[in-house]
Amino acid sequence: MNPLKPENSSITREQGHEFANIFSIIIANAEMVSEKMGAAGPVQRQLERIITACHRGEELVRRIRNHEDGQKIHEDALSGAASPATLLSGRVLVVDDEPDVVGIISRYLLKEGLQVQGMIESKCAWERLHADPFCCDLMITDLEMPLLSGTELCRKVYELRPDLPVIVITGYDRRVSESPAADLGIRELMLKPLDRHALLAAVRRLLTS
Repeated sequence: MNPLKPENSSITREQGHEFANIFSIIIANAEMVSEKMGAAGPVQRQLERIITACHRGEELVRRIRNHEDGQKIHEDALSGAASPATLLSGRVLVVDDEPDVVGIISRYLLKEGLQVQGMIESKCAWERLHADPFCCDLMITDLEMPLLSGTELCRKVYELRPDLPVIVITGYDRRVSESPAADLGIRELMLKPLDRHALLAAVRRLLTS
């Protein structure tokens, strides 16, 4: 049986998100370790095998969830590398009180050719935007943050610059319905654990629309 063509899917949406998030975290950290090590060697080759295996895992989870039976795996999906023709341009502000989340999202975006500024304090992000409303072309923010919540940040930003596209990532989807989210200027609402491919697709939509 071809493992990429499951006859029966026993994975839920939530489990799929969890698996995708696990693979994404492993890939991001393995790539960071690989870059820090620099020169090629046995450990580098092992890291490359880990990264390739995780990309295959991501693809398998996507196939199971989307029932994409019989579809060919593209080499760029397995390598995680973006073709120069598909690279994006623009400045993205990433706001999350978890440094690891900021680092991983920033890494995804940098690989797509984007300029990224990451902040772990929402009040600092607001001060940056207040000082220069056009410092970014897109904002990605967490919902649950101390001092200034993502909802409050979005409200302030929307009043300052209503045309700025915003992506909110949250593990509490029931707290923000689609209608209030739209009223706040939020273009996309994404659930944690974050799906790397869904995030990049949303970023591409907003920056090229």
